[in-house]
Amino acid sequence: MYDPDSMTFAQRITLCCLADMAEADRTPADAAEIKAEAKEILENADGQPVGSLSDADVIRALAGLADTDLVDERRPEDRSPVGKGRPQYAVEADLGRLREGLEADEELGGLPN
Repeated sequence: MYDPDSMTFAQRITLCCLADMAEADRTPADAAEIKAEAKEILENADGQPVGSLSDADVIRALAGLADTDLVDERRPEDRSPVGKGRPQYAVEADLGRLREGLEADEELGGLPN
């Protein structure tokens, strides 16, 4: 269940990105794809406390979200050092209920949907 009080702002933005990407059938996605989505969303947002998320912000947010029942982390078996084998993430929760929670989150109110 979505509980904004137990999440950082970066986690909530990251979760919003994953929900948008899931609705567009673009998941699972890796951290770089999610960061690019966050950049686009935050650039088009009104009155957000941050203008962008760093790579580290997104990776930390995903690590925390993967420990919840909201996000599923998938680790490929091929873990070569050239970027293949990066973990990918997808929404594990009911997307409709998650979207309702995100839309009710007052701090995310300025984000485009």
